[in-house]
Amino acid sequence: MLTRRFWMIATILSILIFLTMASATLPSLNSNINEHVYYGYVPPTTNIAGGEGDYPGEVDELIEGTVISYTVPSGVAILDVVGLEDDTYIEIWDIYSNVMLASEVIDKFEKKFFYISAGSFFKLVSSQRVAAMLAGGAWVFEPEGSVGGTSTFYPSVTGGFRGREFVFVAAPGTHPYAYSKDRIGYNFYLFALRETDWSLSDVIERWTAGGHLKQRDSHTTILQSRKHRFEYNNGAGNNVVYRLTTTSDAVLSCSALGDFVAVPAITGGYVGRVFYAPVSVTLEEEGRSAAFIVIPLEEGKVTVYNEALDTIAERTFTSSDVENRNYWYHNLGIGRFKLIVQSAGNICFMVGQTEGVVDMDHLGDDITFVGAKPNQEVRFYAPTMAVVFAPEDLMISIDGGAPIRMEKDEFRLLESGCHSVKADKHVIVEVLAGGSSWDDWGSYLMEPLDVDASFEVPEGFLEKRQEYTTYIIIAAVVIVVIAAALMLRRRGRRAARV
Repeated sequence: MLTRRFWMIATILSILIFLTMASATLPSLNSNINEHVYYGYVPPTTNIAGGEGDYPGEVDELIEGTVISYTVPSGVAILDVVGLEDDTYIEIWDIYSNVMLASEVIDKFEKKFFYISAGSFFKLVSSQRVAAMLAGGAWVFEPEGSVGGTSTFYPSVTGGFRGREFVFVAAPGTHPYAYSKDRIGYNFYLFALRETDWSLSDVIERWTAGGHLKQRDSHTTILQSRKHRFEYNNGAGNNVVYRLTTTSDAVLSCSALGDFVAVPAITGGYVGRVFYAPVSVTLEEEGRSAAFIVIPLEEGKVTVYNEALDTIAERTFTSSDVENRNYWYHNLGIGRFKLIVQSAGNICFMVGQTEGVVDMDHLGDDITFVGAKPNQEVRFYAPTMAVVFAPEDLMISIDGGAPIRMEKDEFRLLESGCHSVKADKHVIVEVLAGGSSWDDWGSYLMEPLDVDASFEVPEGFLEKRQEYTTYIIIAAVVIVVIAAALMLRRRGRRAARV
């Protein structure tokens, strides 16, 4: 409890250094590029590779088959940006001080990384869509220990978190050398929404893999990712950037230890009636448990299934639950879970795992993002705090209050608890879960296009597969019995003739 209080206080104090008020009116940034905008906040993180080790601050990553080593400064997180198109111009801004931190031009499949100081509120602006991941902490890139890695959904090339093409830098997983393969937290977790063929390669095409998945089947593996210097992650590939293509829609994620993730709906956005999410708690340690949170926006029954559509838990929400912003927190225990959620009304869904104490305020440590379309209400639970970002001038209602004005690039801070936001324009929210310490956290960033993506529930997705094996066995037994009866009957006739 003292540890949790320490990190909550540290988070608040780091923000107060930057702010004189809990909400600041910020100057709009004028950029001359066609904006794709991604927002983020860096919590009071521990130093990357700053735990016990022979090479403090030093990390490796594999680029075009060559190991690149560098030393990460103290007090920063790493922002990785991958180009999805050639000649993509990007800028990174500190939105509190209105200072441009960096600018670059990147090509398709090219990756650049940037250091972002702890306590920074920033935005990434790009002329074309990019894939961007923010990560930090002493153990997040630790491949051989039991607690490295993070969890996140990978955005698709076309927008949203469902699609047929994904270009991404592999998020850090919990790797095979974490005592045993039973404790792997996979950074490639492919889930088929429909029956599909799939093909995966590093972007230099020196390594490829592929296969076929039936609907609701998944495939997992460990891919090369950034790691502590001279340590091993046994990941596949010759580059940390990969390209996945599928013949039907799929969802791609990283599912490792210490996570807290807002789950995108199968139909797009963060409000819906059908969801899928993996959650992996593979370390048998006191205070660890997988968990989910359901926050209703409409009354109705919610059922949580496993991948075979066997019921794990269910609950019915009333209109009073919706009005009072009640939620359902449920512990799952230790194990690997592939959760499918079906609801009669609109809900928001989050998954994660506890650290230190089996309690929802000890979820994480991690960051995650939620977004809402114009005039759409979205709800979420913030174990530590949340930051609301305005991608454009807007009017917003927070927790059912009177609408207030937020200017472009303005942000507001929300304390821990269950919250609701609704604005007349797009809104992006970063949710923070401090866990026991900020030592292994990360997430892909999102832009309004990721919220706007809209899909249908795949045909047959919520239908149980017919198990024909039992019927085949029964039919075989019946055939054998009939054949035996016919043989006995023939023998009886022959005996009667004699």
